[in-house]
Amino acid sequence: MGMPKTLLLCLIALLCAAGATRAADKVRVTIPVFSEVDYAPFYLGTDKGYYAEEGIEVELVGAGGGVATPALISGDVQFSGSPSAAISAILKGAPLKIVYVSRDRPPYQVWSGDPAIKGPEDLIGRQVGVVSRGDTHENGVRLLLLNRHLDPNAVAFTAMGFGTGRVAALNAGALPAASLTVEDLEQLKRTPTMHMVADVWHEVQMLVGGIVVNDRMLTTDRPLARRFLRALLKGVRYMHANEDGTVEAMMTHNPNVSRASTHAIWRLMIPTNTADGTLPAPVQKQMLDLYADILGMAHDKERPVGDAFDFTLLAEVNRSLDDEGWKPRP
Repeated sequence: MGMPKTLLLCLIALLCAAGATRAADKVRVTIPVFSEVDYAPFYLGTDKGYYAEEGIEVELVGAGGGVATPALISGDVQFSGSPSAAISAILKGAPLKIVYVSRDRPPYQVWSGDPAIKGPEDLIGRQVGVVSRGDTHENGVRLLLLNRHLDPNAVAFTAMGFGTGRVAALNAGALPAASLTVEDLEQLKRTPTMHMVADVWHEVQMLVGGIVVNDRMLTTDRPLARRFLRALLKGVRYMHANEDGTVEAMMTHNPNVSRASTHAIWRLMIPTNTADGTLPAPVQKQMLDLYADILGMAHDKERPVGDAFDFTLLAEVNRSLDDEGWKPRP
């Protein structure tokens, strides 16, 4: 005997209500710096309701790769926005995968106030300021030097930390050269001796930003990883389509940044973003080779590229958004 229709309708209503009120899954995500425009999608996920649409609640944790990678391995965080820093750990056997690449062009330039430093070859035997050892600043300069057939190990890379330390040291004459972001250039005092030594931005293709996860996020926790990546890519698509809205989100979460400079940086940064969130296979291998060299590891002892990069989930998510005809609302 079938269930009475009124009882069936009540049961359906209760199930729907239970689904609607189900607590969101909480995830912790590290990003190395809060004020850079390319991290706007993380804010937009909250501001535009993309996380909520996917049934997740995100806690953003400010942490560089040196802290984020161990936390990712231990499970203290579920996603890290410092994929480059994870490669050394991957080469040593850590069960991590890079699943999304936001940028493959580092928006950095090497500047100096020393008139004797005219080009990359003049960096040999000198100090070059970076944010932290092994970061994208250092790697960008290393790759540029390698492309110029110069030995990157002959440069003394000096960690200066986040903030204005590199610019202040340049202005004070305490540092021969430094790798600077477009934001740093806004603060750089333009004196006759301050000049660009190398344009890493337009000479180097490499892994700059993106998402790295623990392997278990692609197996037992894959549905959660999929929902997070959907929300993030919605934010990415919004960022690409809406300059004003992106700048507004940055101003909301970083009220001390300049609106005018944020607009200018958005226009500079968008061309450095990847078209589909992936990295060409030769560049993937180049990144592994680079970190192997830093670790003193022979290239034939490296883990395969497939042990470090996995873009299958990304392809699934992009396809699902395209099939739905998803478009960002203003």
